[in-house]
Amino acid sequence: LAQDYSQRIAIFLSRWCISPRRSTPMARTNAEGEDLAEPLPQHWDVEALQGMTITLYEGKISPPCCKIRFLLKFFKIPFQTVQGKKPDSDYKKIPVLDIGDRQINDSFVIVKSLAPVLQGRPMTDDEIEIERLCTYGLMIAAEKDVAGSMRDLCSCGGLLGGVFGCVLRSASCCICCMGPRRIGAGRELLSVKEYGDALRQHLGASEFFGGGDKPSVIDASVFGLLEPFVQAKCGCIDEMLYEPEGNTLAKWHERMRAASAGIDIFE
Repeated sequence: LAQDYSQRIAIFLSRWCISPRRSTPMARTNAEGEDLAEPLPQHWDVEALQGMTITLYEGKISPPCCKIRFLLKFFKIPFQTVQGKKPDSDYKKIPVLDIGDRQINDSFVIVKSLAPVLQGRPMTDDEIEIERLCTYGLMIAAEKDVAGSMRDLCSCGGLLGGVFGCVLRSASCCICCMGPRRIGAGRELLSVKEYGDALRQHLGASEFFGGGDKPSVIDASVFGLLEPFVQAKCGCIDEMLYEPEGNTLAKWHERMRAASAGIDIFE
């Protein structure tokens, strides 16, 4: 449940996947965390996206990929998936999202770029801060915890399934020895619990992170990122969400679960 074993486990797993056929490289591309040189057209909306060809290059249990899958499904945007990195792209990680002839790299940038299209407004500064906190903080801290737990890794292997799931379960002991040291190396990370406290502070007394009485893009993004950890029953995320019992973050998660009933990101 992480990127590149030298950085995060999911990218390492993606290297085991069979690469798709090579495609023509796209001119527009961005680095990790870098805004698009040319923003998506202002006249695009959900209906416009629903009529476009959208491809997500991804890994099945990679949290940032799960986040983008959930976001697209939540807003009823049809898309196709390709397992593994995008061939011929100068961006060597996942996820990568192709919308027609546009390529968007990095889940943080994908969410930020799609927000005006999906909800009719850009993300607020507070929502961008939450997205950054989760993408470059909470997610990595959780992956680091999972990489140090044989139980969690075996559970992730079951979620992944197939040959790769068996390999992950078989290699869980070795991953526990090297994964935690390598994931997030050089970053100043908080504990998963501390990230949960930060999210509770952002949420305050509101029902949703975006305010109002229904989920917004930031709610779908955070929920989608947490979902693979939740479905794998990873201990660190269970503790973050549900301790103490009945806290505001747990109630938010329950509201999001009800709002997304019928959505299966692994389907």
